[in-house]
Amino acid sequence: MGNFQATDDLLGGDVRVLRVAGDVDFDVAPTFKRRITGFIEAGDRQLIVEPSAVDFIDSTAIGVLVGAIKRMRAAGGSLVVVCDNDEVRGIFEAVGLESVIPLHHSHEDAFVALAVAA
Repeated sequence: MGNFQATDDLLGGDVRVLRVAGDVDFDVAPTFKRRITGFIEAGDRQLIVEPSAVDFIDSTAIGVLVGAIKRMRAAGGSLVVVCDNDEVRGIFEAVGLESVIPLHHSHEDAFVALAVAA
């Protein structure tokens, strides 16, 4: 699992923030998926994933996010990504996923998006 790290906080009482750092790749995708799925199964319905401290993210990890968005929507919730890391944002944009995965530059923008979706 190399240097992968994930920490979470509950903000505003009902918005879970998952901060991800290091390399998010094929090797850590199952751990990443279990972490997000655990939040959904525990009843979290508003999730912000923040990969700003990610050094590398591959298609497997992006696939985990796409699947998580589908599961969260099916559960009546919302998942958004807050990322100010231009390299990571560039990966999302290069593969055209900004239309599938809601990307925001700040927590404030993400809170607005989550409020509108609720």
